[in-house]
Amino acid sequence: MKNKGVFSKDRILILIFLLFAVLIVGLAVIGGFRSYSPVPFWDMWDGVVAFFMRVSEGDNAMWLAQHNEHRIFLSRLLFWADIKWFGGLGWFLVIVNYFLVGLSVLLFYRILRSVSKTEKPVIGEIFLDLFITAWLFLWMQSENLTGAFQSQFIFAQLVPLCALYWLHKSVDQIHAGRNFLIACVFGFVSAGTMANGIIILPLMTFYALLIRQNFVRVGVLFSLSVGMLFLYFHGYHTPEGDGSLWQSLMENPFGLIQFVLLYIGGPFCFLFGKGIFGVIVAESMGLILVGSSIYFAIKLLPRPRKATLMLALLFFILYIGGTALGTAGGRLNLGIENALASRYMTPALMVWAILLILFSPPILASLKIGNKKYLILFVVLAFFMIIVQLHALESQEGVLFERKIAALALELQVQDEKQIKNIYPTSPGVLALAEKVSAQNLFIFGEYPFRDVREQLGRLVQQSALPVCQGYLNVVESINEDSRFVRVSGWIFDPMKKTYPKVIRFLDNQSKMVGYALTGQPRADIADIVGKKAFQSGYRGYLLADQKGSVVSLQGENPSCQMNVKIPGVFSPVTSAKQLRDDVLKIDGFDDELSEVDVTKVEKCDGFLDTVNDRGPDSEEFLVTNLLKVDGWLAVSAEKAILPEAVYVVLTDDEGNRKYLKTHVVSRPDVGAVFGKSELNNSGYSTVADISGLKGRYVLGLAVKMADGIKICPQFKILMPFQIGWVVI
Repeated sequence: MKNKGVFSKDRILILIFLLFAVLIVGLAVIGGFRSYSPVPFWDMWDGVVAFFMRVSEGDNAMWLAQHNEHRIFLSRLLFWADIKWFGGLGWFLVIVNYFLVGLSVLLFYRILRSVSKTEKPVIGEIFLDLFITAWLFLWMQSENLTGAFQSQFIFAQLVPLCALYWLHKSVDQIHAGRNFLIACVFGFVSAGTMANGIIILPLMTFYALLIRQNFVRVGVLFSLSVGMLFLYFHGYHTPEGDGSLWQSLMENPFGLIQFVLLYIGGPFCFLFGKGIFGVIVAESMGLILVGSSIYFAIKLLPRPRKATLMLALLFFILYIGGTALGTAGGRLNLGIENALASRYMTPALMVWAILLILFSPPILASLKIGNKKYLILFVVLAFFMIIVQLHALESQEGVLFERKIAALALELQVQDEKQIKNIYPTSPGVLALAEKVSAQNLFIFGEYPFRDVREQLGRLVQQSALPVCQGYLNVVESINEDSRFVRVSGWIFDPMKKTYPKVIRFLDNQSKMVGYALTGQPRADIADIVGKKAFQSGYRGYLLADQKGSVVSLQGENPSCQMNVKIPGVFSPVTSAKQLRDDVLKIDGFDDELSEVDVTKVEKCDGFLDTVNDRGPDSEEFLVTNLLKVDGWLAVSAEKAILPEAVYVVLTDDEGNRKYLKTHVVSRPDVGAVFGKSELNNSGYSTVADISGLKGRYVLGLAVKMADGIKICPQFKILMPFQIGWVVI
């Protein structure tokens, strides 16, 4: 590439790719902010919370104890620092993840400089550096970037690569002894990253033999390998539920190979789509990486002393291959698709960056003479990388809200299995751990709005004259595993301050706190009605079950406002069927006279589908038997207070055939109050119908009847998919 002034083509190219790298890294950082949650998630409960509690009680053996098959000593140092100095809220650990990826970028810069052997970076080097920077920060590994528990997945690639790089440097006469010592330290410490780290010292021993290091060094590396393996497997136990490499090899050898290829080629599945085409591309790229590695092995092995760096990089590819094989042995029984887990993309991205450096000499030579064949390839990849990286901007409010409510369930010691599964597989064990942690006000339980909430139940709360909130109690659900509480959800908004309270306390007629809820649930329907600032005005929480049928006060906090609601009878699987049958004998049913000729779609209706069989519309897909009950409110135009002649619940089968359930009008003064239009007091609808004659899968939606026919409301057509059968939620 030729330089011809400040605005030469090569400088413009570098500027473009600098902006590209900044964009990719910037989106990754934005994604980190959007995904952050202080609530411990999944492995953190055992690997961080339980670890800290046991060490605090004097069990220092936990520092080297297994976490599954791993001994994550390095990450535990970070966990301890996060808890001791930063309250255990995880943000420090997330920052460390990005910092470690940044260190990986710097290491790759250093390796590329060593390969190119130029006095100062040339344009082609800078170009590759920028591309590698963007590549290593791709969002497809988001689990490792944003997960407070995930630093070991970055350590497990970075530390072994450092070990091999400094072992290569120990061949030089300058600081050879020091570099060898550094390599040994990195190699030994690798065992404290993840289980795959134990293979790096044996690989280093073999590498030292190949490049003809002296017998003393080979002996040191061999002794370290034996000592490390002995210490690692001393007291080791095989985790339950994991498969074995030998078993997978005997029972499903083709699946094992496919898993490995998909693992190392995974980034290209993300780049080109996760469908069958993406899988084929990923497995093909896996084969290309294997073939390229064999090519370089044949090329380099005859002259190992003259290519120690390239050979070290080849050994790192071998290390990642061993990692992929070991992962396949343990995870193949869970399905081949597990090879594409986000956490496995970090090693896959790093191994492809290493392969790029192995191919860098011809690439740099081509760029130097202005050949565009490689440049076109990089531009195409950059285009797909940007598309993938835009996923970092996707909203995480719903996920973060579910985790927050799960933490509230733990603080209140509510055995809400459905909610707690958002942060841990089962509730009993984590409830006991959370009780101990909460008693000491540690982690999230020492922070507002979770601190000492359980102790506040039953206490008097001083009430003063507060502004009136807008809002509604949409759902009151029984909790199968815990009859002491019911799950409540709805929305609340302060019309004076144009925002929603962060906390809601439920007070009985004696001003005692009988429930607690948190806002933050996305409610697009409320935002459309009240305004954009009400988008996260949805709340969910827990209320003492003995409040059934009473009137309670909802006292919002931050900002303060209040409203009164009547708690309805709680849905009960024992009595609901009889009650619904009694209702269906009186009202509702299908309207068989409606003609599809008269049915059209409108751009939008105003309203909300509150419950289906007394469950919220955000419930998971469920089965319904015999009777269907639907409640909500609907208007043709809430702003103009135009109500339809009738509201229908629409059931659409897989072939597009529709059935229309009649509804009856119910009073909704809350809707009228929100819009300041009394006409909307009659916007509520409800239906109870016998659907025992329906078979198969249906999608539930809403429609309105106008003078000129039936109008389908499009925003409700996919709210509640269900199958006819027994209720399982």
